[in-house]
Amino acid sequence: MVARGIATQARAAANAANRHARLLRAADAAWGRNPVVLPPWLAPPAYSADTSYAPGQVVANNGSWYMCGIAGTSPASGSGPTTTASGQYVPDGASALYWTCLGGARAADPGDGAPLVSVATTNPALGANWVPASFPGAYSVRGAHPSPLRTSFWSLTGFEAKPGVPMCAGASVAFACDADKLVLFLPANSGQVRIIVDGRYLTPGSHVVAGQDEWLVIDWTESSGRRQRYYELETGKSASLFGCAQTSTAATVSAAGAGEPRMVVIGDSYNAGSSYGPWLAGGSIAQLLAKRLGWRDAWNLSVGGTGYCNASASTFSTFGQRVPQALALEPDVIMLMGSSNDVGYSPAAVQAAALATLQAIRAGTAAPIVVVGVPSINLPGAAPTEAAIAAAVAQAGDPLAFFVPICGAKAPWVLGGWNNGAGAPPGTINAGLYIAADDIHPPEIGFDYYASRIEQAIRATVLPALAGG
Repeated sequence: MVARGIATQARAAANAANRHARLLRAADAAWGRNPVVLPPWLAPPAYSADTSYAPGQVVANNGSWYMCGIAGTSPASGSGPTTTASGQYVPDGASALYWTCLGGARAADPGDGAPLVSVATTNPALGANWVPASFPGAYSVRGAHPSPLRTSFWSLTGFEAKPGVPMCAGASVAFACDADKLVLFLPANSGQVRIIVDGRYLTPGSHVVAGQDEWLVIDWTESSGRRQRYYELETGKSASLFGCAQTSTAATVSAAGAGEPRMVVIGDSYNAGSSYGPWLAGGSIAQLLAKRLGWRDAWNLSVGGTGYCNASASTFSTFGQRVPQALALEPDVIMLMGSSNDVGYSPAAVQAAALATLQAIRAGTAAPIVVVGVPSINLPGAAPTEAAIAAAVAQAGDPLAFFVPICGAKAPWVLGGWNNGAGAPPGTINAGLYIAADDIHPPEIGFDYYASRIEQAIRATVLPALAGG
């Protein structure tokens, strides 16, 4: 019995060491070399007058990039969006169209030859349809379970927000292909999608698929020609569908990207999304952080309105109630984030619920747990709620549970007149960039701000602890 116990402990230690090594290797490889920070293959189109735009589409104008946040048609005359000092959604003249600034324009990098990209509404019929129902092994799915769509294709579901209510807060499908011309079939109502090719976004904005089937043609024939390339189609928060890759009969499609570290995220609308975004496919905090750290198999089990205590008006599962689904995924790392939805509960209740959540996770896995605090918005109770969560992490006494403060950081990550009295130069305010008009949620630029700050904290505290054994 003693020998078996020692052997079991040795295996657990070896498994933990292997897991930590995988997380560390992936984070090292992704540092400065991931789709979030690398330039896209192609620049966004220039802003155009009298043009219909949908949420997630990006244009270049006056030296900056702007993303459509509310659909509409640009005015027949006018200069287009110009606001750069704010992340707020601003109207385009007197139209119903709204834009948000994503920051200064970045130069695209065509490498040794960018492709020609076009959209067809009739099937190009190249010869070989790699439909997932027939060839599921040709694809790697991240962040979701596939189920049949129109018999041959896939609908992607990540988890159940409550029993019987499936949800997907973003997923991706990865594959390798050696074609000089690739077509991606995008089923009607796919919503926002973005394509990554060899580790870089094809274009910075989402391609938006409404009520008609589309075929996205990526043609390398006149540039760098035929070669093995690695593709990933990312979905957004509004729909998660995958059609198929189409090639000539001389090309192949094979699964790529399997075996990467798996990160499971449990959170609220900061990760699930809201009407303020993210409208860029792959743009949730969870998905952005996964790319920044190389923990690419990201499962985003987040639901708006929920917290450790709060189940939302729709009685969705709380953070703790989602733990069994998280454990079933056998994660390499788990992140909990938030929530301001718990501010109506006593700090003692929040601490108890957070502690129970941590204990439930640890009972099912030895994976590291990263607990991120409450956004530092101007909301009474946000700071005490975060303090209660921090107390729960301390009470757990778990050497592999790490707390990342937001409200309690010096300085808080988002600053306004309500919290900028210490930790930053007097008068420092960035709330206009990172809080939307509802004074709660981030606008588009805010999602990667949070992801980058969490990345900084993980690289500063979590990774060194994992490296130290």
